[in-house]
Formats: sequence, C-alpha cells, structure tokens
Amino acid sequence: MRRVAVGVLLLICLGMAHVFLLENTSRAQRVLPQPQDSGYVLPGPLLRLIAGEFRGLAADIYFLKGLVTFGRTLEQRVEDAEKEQVWQQVFALLDAATDLDPYFFDPYYFANASLSRNPAMVPKINTMLEKGLYLRDWDWMLPFYLGFNHFYYLQDNVKASEYLMLGAQRPNAMPLLTTLAARLAYKGNRTENAIGFLRGILSKTEDEKTRELYQTRLEALEKIFYLERAVAYHLEQFGDEPKDLQALVRRGVIPEIPADPYGGSFFIADDGSIQSTSDLVYAKDGK
Repeated sequence: MRRVAVGVLLLICLGMAHVFLLENTSRAQRVLPQPQDSGYVLPGPLLRLIAGEFRGLAADIYFLKGLVTFGRTLEQRVEDAEKEQVWQQVFALLDAATDLDPYFFDPYYFANASLSRNPAMVPKINTMLEKGLYLRDWDWMLPFYLGFNHFYYLQDNVKASEYLMLGAQRPNAMPLLTTLAARLAYKGNRTENAIGFLRGILSKTEDEKTRELYQTRLEALEKIFYLERAVAYHLEQFGDEPKDLQALVRRGVIPEIPADPYGGSFFIADDGSIQSTSDLVYAKDGK
C-alpha cells in the first residue's frame, strides 16, 4: 500500500514539474524576440539581458530554430544565392544559442559538423568555438574541432597543433591527439614546440606502452631539432646552407648523423627542412 502511495506521489510531482516546464517555456517564448526569416538575430548581450532567468530555455529555442532552418535546406531545392543566406541565418541562430548559454555543447557540435560543409563558414564557426573553448575547460572536443578546422580548411599547421596540444591535455582526451599535435607542430616548423609538448605529456603519462610510443616520437623530434640547429650553425659559420647532412660531419659541425628511431635516414629536403626516409611525420606509432 505504501509503495502505491509513493508511486502516486511521484506521478503527481512529475506532472507538476511538466506543467511548470511548459509554463516557463511558454513565458520564455513570449519574452524573447522571435527570430525572423530575414536571418537577423539580436546581439548576444542584448539577448542575454532580455532572456534573464530563461537563458537556458532561450538557448534551446534558438538551437531548435537553427536545426529546423537547416533542415529546410535539405528538404527543399534551394538556389545557391538563397542557400548562402540560409547558412548565415542558421549560424546566427546557433551563435545566439551559445551567447545565451556558452556551456551548451550541441550548437557547437552542430555548427562544426554541418555548416563546415561550406568552407567559407569555417572562420565564423571557429569564432563560435573559441567562445566555449576556455569556459568548457574540461572539454577536449572543442580544441579538437578548432585544430581540425585550421589544419584541413585553413592549412595552418601551427595553429592546428596549438589547439590539439590544448585538447590533448584535457581530461579523457583521446591519445591520438598527442601524436597529431606533435606531427603538425613538426610540419609547421615548430619542432621545439612539439618537443616541449611531448615532454609535458610524458610527465603525466603512467601507462608504460603509451609512454614508450611517445618516447620514440620524442626521440625522433629531438634528433631532428639537433640537426636543425646544426644546419643553422653551419649557415652562420660558413655563410651557406649545407647541401646534405654529410657536409655537417665533414666540416666538424656534428660528429655523426644520428639514427632515426623509426628505422629511416635523416636528410635535408629541398625546402631546407630535416626529414626522414621513414616518413616519420606519418609513421604509425609503435612501428
């Protein structure tokens, strides 16, 4: 009998909560200026002021409006000129949702997954992602998105590596971020940055197998940095760049050419960078 009474009480409470939620949602919709089809959305600070205590609900409303607006472009044939306008409107709605609640993950995810189909939108998407980057300081996904966007769309390996380094140091980040960050730093001629980053990661890594993989990559990058400095010294002392690494040995800059831990041989590429026949930038860890 007691269990029945408790069950009835719970149902009553759930019903009251549901009514309260509907009432609040209705009030929020009445208070908020509704997004117009023109695509204009009020600035974030003003929206936050108007929404007041309903910021969370308002963020949901704008996010859902963005989903519906984007969905229409998939259901209907939209001319390119009109499609551009719709994409801008969807972004404005998602951006408004994150202005209202910068901790709300879904608008960031949807914007990056869907709007990046139009590469011209990527700089705007990155601006939105930056909004939540440090507020959601436990989240490795936002720096991962930023890193990918800078690498794939903007061809900026240096910025990509910086974002991936940030993401790799956050809780529960996938281990692959560490390797990707180090590779991109090296490709962006930031070998020293990659070394410092890997040393920091190693100091926090307890798993022995993972430590071994990181240590091998660190060893390779340290040897590359050693050779990079040797080439710079050669230029400073002799006034020209060495044609090959053997020139460094012949002129006494280094005693010998270090071995690549991935099994290849280091050499000076046409662009002056130090590379290896093992293609260590893309080498699979553990091989």
